[in-house]
Amino acid sequence: MATSSYERIYRAPCPGCGAPVEFASAQASYAICEFCRSTVLRQGEVLQRKGSMAEVFEDYSPMRIGASGSVERDGRSEPFTLVGRLQLKSRAGVWSEWVAALSDGALGYLSEDNGQFVWSWPWTPQHQIQRFEPREWRLGRSLELGGKTFGVTSVQSVHLLSAQGQLAQLPEPGKPFQVVELRSEQGQVLSLEFDGGPPSLSLGGPVKLADLKMQGLREGPSIKGEQGRHFNCPKCGGGVPVRFSSTKSLSCPSCGSLIDLEQGMGQQLAYAEQHEPVRPSIPMGSKGMLEGLQWQVVGFQHRMGKEPGDDESFGWEEYLLYNQKAGFAFLIDSLDGWSMARVTTGLPQLNRRRDKAKYLKRQYVRESSYAAETTYALGEFYWPVRRGQITQNVDYVSVGERSKAFLSSENEKGEVTWSHGTAVSVTTLSAAFGVSHLLDRSQVGISSGGRLTIKVIFIGLAVLLMSLFAIKACTRTDCEPGQGRVVDASGQLVNQSGNCNSYTRSRGGSWGGFTSGGSHK
Repeated sequence: MATSSYERIYRAPCPGCGAPVEFASAQASYAICEFCRSTVLRQGEVLQRKGSMAEVFEDYSPMRIGASGSVERDGRSEPFTLVGRLQLKSRAGVWSEWVAALSDGALGYLSEDNGQFVWSWPWTPQHQIQRFEPREWRLGRSLELGGKTFGVTSVQSVHLLSAQGQLAQLPEPGKPFQVVELRSEQGQVLSLEFDGGPPSLSLGGPVKLADLKMQGLREGPSIKGEQGRHFNCPKCGGGVPVRFSSTKSLSCPSCGSLIDLEQGMGQQLAYAEQHEPVRPSIPMGSKGMLEGLQWQVVGFQHRMGKEPGDDESFGWEEYLLYNQKAGFAFLIDSLDGWSMARVTTGLPQLNRRRDKAKYLKRQYVRESSYAAETTYALGEFYWPVRRGQITQNVDYVSVGERSKAFLSSENEKGEVTWSHGTAVSVTTLSAAFGVSHLLDRSQVGISSGGRLTIKVIFIGLAVLLMSLFAIKACTRTDCEPGQGRVVDASGQLVNQSGNCNSYTRSRGGSWGGFTSGGSHK
C-alpha cells in the first residue's frame, strides 16, 4: 500500500465537540470535523469554528478519504493520500472533487470528467487575472496562457453542497461563484475559480485510476457487486438496481420511467414516464470484443435532431458502452452507418469561421449543425439524462482519408463537450455482440452492382407503407405531439413527434458532461 509520511501533522481538539481534528498539509486551512460536522478554520496554532457543514450525500464514488496511490510529479512517482472532498453543483449536474496530500505537504486535486478523471495542480500564470468578465470568458474563445493555447469549454455558476476532510479553501455553502474551464489540443485542463476577486487556478490532465495504483477504494474502481445499491422506483415501486458508482440517471426495468439520481437515493427522486418503448438492435447487457477490449452495453438513447431552417427532423440511436479499465465509449447507429466514439479531453482547434477543425494532426470540415433532443432512454448513464433534454450539436468529418473519422461537439447549459470517433462495420459489430440482424442504414438503397436488391425493395415497400400510415395519422385534426409514430423496417421507433418528419442521418452523440474544474485550491 502506498504510504504518505507527511513532514508534519498538526492535531488539535475540535472547537465544537473536542474530537481530534487533523491537518496533514500546511496548505490546508480548513477541516470538517468528522464527528460534529463543524467547519474548522486553522490560523497558525489556533482553531476556530466557522459554523457547520451539511452531510455529504452518498453518491457511491469509488473514492474515499484515506485512499492512497502514487502520481507522476516532476518526472518522479510520489505517494499521495486523499484527505478532502468537495461536492459541487451547477446547472449541468453534481460532481465531486478530491484533495490529495503528498508527503511534503503539497496538495493535488482529482476530479470527475465525463466518466473519467483529471489530476491537477495549483497553477500561477505569468500575468494575474483580476476578476470574472463574462464577455472575456465566453464559450469557444481561444486564448494564450502560459505559452499554451486554450479554448473555453465551460462557464458555470457553481455552489458548494457539502465538504469533508481537509481543504485549502472553502467556498461558502450555497453561495454561487463562477468556474471557467479551458482545454488545450494536447489534453490539458485549466480551471479558474472566481469568488469575488482574482481567481485561484489549477492545471492538469487526464489520468486513469489504474495508473494511479490506488488502494483503499470502495468495492473496486467502478462497478458494484451483485449486492450493490438499489432502491424502489418512485413511479411503480419496483426494485431498481444501480450498478455504477458514477450513475446520475437510469431507467426502471419494470415501468421504463427515467429516474434522476443527482441528489442521491436518500432524496425525493424525480422521474419521467416513458410510454413509447424503443427496442435496441443490440440488447441491453450485451457484451462484445471491440478494439481488443470487452465492452458491455449499459445505456441506450433514441434522439431526434433538427437543423436550423429545416422543417424535417432526423433520428439516430446511441449505445453507452463500459469497460472497467477503459471507461465509457459510444456506439452510434445512424444513416451514415455505425460508428464508435469516445469523449476527448483535448480540444480540437477551430478556424475563425468554425467550419474547419484540426485534432491530433488530422483535418476536419463541418458537416452539419443541429439541435438534438433525447426522446427515449434505457439503462444507466454517468451524466444526467432527461427526456426532452436538448443540446446544440456540430459534426465535423475528416478530409481526404479512406478511413473516415469524425468530431462532434455538444453544447448544453454553458458547457461544450467534444467526442472523436470512426466508422465500424456491421460485420464487426455482429460478430462482436453475437447479433445477426443488425442493419447498416448507409447501405440500404443501391447494391454494389447499382441495382436494387429484392431485400432492399421489400424494406423500401415496408418503410413506404409505414410512412403512408404515419402521414395519414398526421393528417387528422387531433394529431398532437407524441401521437404520430414512425418505425423503420426492423420495427424500431424512428420519430415519435406529432409532425411526422422524415428520418435522415446524424453522426452526433450525447456525451453529457461535467466540468472537471473548480479549483477551490
